[in-house]
Amino acid sequence: MIFPSLSIASSSLQAQQSAIDVVAHNIANANTPGYSRQSAELATLSPEKIQNLTFGRGVELQSVQRIVDPIINDAMVVNSSQTAYWNSLNDGLNAVENVFGSLSSTGLASALDEFFLSWQQMSNNPQDSGQKFNVQAKTTTVINNIVTMSSQLSNAQASADTKINDNLAAANLLLTNIASLNGQITRQENVAQGGTASANDLRDQRDTAIRELAKIVPLQVVNSGENGVLVQSSNGDLLVQDNVARQLGRGPVGANGFGSIIIADTGAELSGTLTNGSIGGLLELRDTKLNNYLTQIDSIAANMIFAVNQIHANGNPGAGLTSITSQEAGNATIPLNDPLQAAPFATQIQDGSFKIHTYDAAGIATPPGGSVINITAATSTMTSLAASINTHPDLAAAGLTATVAANGQLTIAAAAGTTFALSDDSSNVLAAYEINNFFHGSNAGTIALSANIQASATNINTGRAVSATSEIQVGDSNTALAILALQNQSITVDGTTSASLHDRTTLISSTYGTDVTISTQQLQYRTAEAYSLNSQREAISGVNIDDELVTMIKFQRAYEASAKVITTSNTMLDSLLGLIR
Repeated sequence: MIFPSLSIASSSLQAQQSAIDVVAHNIANANTPGYSRQSAELATLSPEKIQNLTFGRGVELQSVQRIVDPIINDAMVVNSSQTAYWNSLNDGLNAVENVFGSLSSTGLASALDEFFLSWQQMSNNPQDSGQKFNVQAKTTTVINNIVTMSSQLSNAQASADTKINDNLAAANLLLTNIASLNGQITRQENVAQGGTASANDLRDQRDTAIRELAKIVPLQVVNSGENGVLVQSSNGDLLVQDNVARQLGRGPVGANGFGSIIIADTGAELSGTLTNGSIGGLLELRDTKLNNYLTQIDSIAANMIFAVNQIHANGNPGAGLTSITSQEAGNATIPLNDPLQAAPFATQIQDGSFKIHTYDAAGIATPPGGSVINITAATSTMTSLAASINTHPDLAAAGLTATVAANGQLTIAAAAGTTFALSDDSSNVLAAYEINNFFHGSNAGTIALSANIQASATNINTGRAVSATSEIQVGDSNTALAILALQNQSITVDGTTSASLHDRTTLISSTYGTDVTISTQQLQYRTAEAYSLNSQREAISGVNIDDELVTMIKFQRAYEASAKVITTSNTMLDSLLGLIR
């Protein structure tokens, strides 16, 4: 019975040594990110029956188990997506903080107050050219604020789109890596493919790669049954199947000016399903948050442009005009309010009329009260408008002519010794085609002073032909006062909310502040959740050095005892051999 003892002790030496190797591997990887503690599982060898007795044959290392909790791992994948979403959104919002700082008392809000104050000051002395130059300067400050904000927000959108491309590249590398790990794990663990051992470390690497991928795009993970995993998008599109990975890419440019996100080989659209992950946060930032701010600023600019131009177009700079040209061109043969017209505000034109007042060299209105030009929104064209002016007997008698250029621009010109003024436009045609306008442009990106006022601030209109004889009155400030009244006038800038221009700037800032607060709170919550999940994982899968040392001592003692058995068996064998000699 000496030889069985040697065999049993030998099996124990091998098993205890292997178990110590597992402990050593744990200790070596105690600080390796994503590593899961491993456990040596020992099992008795099949017993041997001799005569009517059964004897044990020793021990073997049956397996090396990877200690994980699948529920916690799955929760960490979901949390990774959610945390990355709020992190990318929060970072993007904080990056444009300076834009909304410019809405404060030192930015756009202040500039608007100064703008209206300059009109008030000019209304007290409308013929003072210095006051007109002040209006020009204050308006330029407002324009610069609006254009800068629009530019910075547009740049932030472009930056977010660039980050989306970077994230797609990273996601594609991870998809390829996961597919490769699937193949390696299958080959190592699948007996049919010659595998003989568990691929614990490779499984750790795959889980880490999946969590990293989840930080970029939301996903679902399903065991494939071949020791691999299937990785799907949140709506079920297959991204990884066994050792084959699909790639993500960009689709055609959409209405938002950016390419959609697709599965490259099928063209399947993913943009609408990416509600988590860093790409989801960047899409929310680019297409919702930043776009909302831009829309509101565009609306403020558009309403300011049109409202001021409606008033300014009906005024005069304290003297009659000799010539005026529309700054907006268009198709001269289709209706003025046709949506196909290039003029951004063409659809604002309605049935109505405006007056043209003509003055002789002495400034006397001829005829008193002005000449009415009727506009029928559905049929009037730039060509017919020019014809209405040219065929009006009073205007023809005064020597006033209207011409339409090849690009559709209208020019109204007076003969020598004659001047004219415009007033009482109920059709909006003057403001829509920027005739006698103050602002040029249609939104925050295009707002500018009109060419006439850029050329000279003295062209700013201050008065209006409203006297009984419609003659221009020295010191008339009706136009200046009407524009000043816009300061407290509520305007609808998003189809639902009416507020003054000043209040709208405050509302945008408030909206931004709310967005930042929500994203910060959500990020803090998800980060705390991530910490909790990681703590739970560490409690189960993490390596505790003290515990490992205790385990190592246990196996060491067993190893020493097994060695003692071998020593004792050798002594017994020597004694037996001595008897034989």
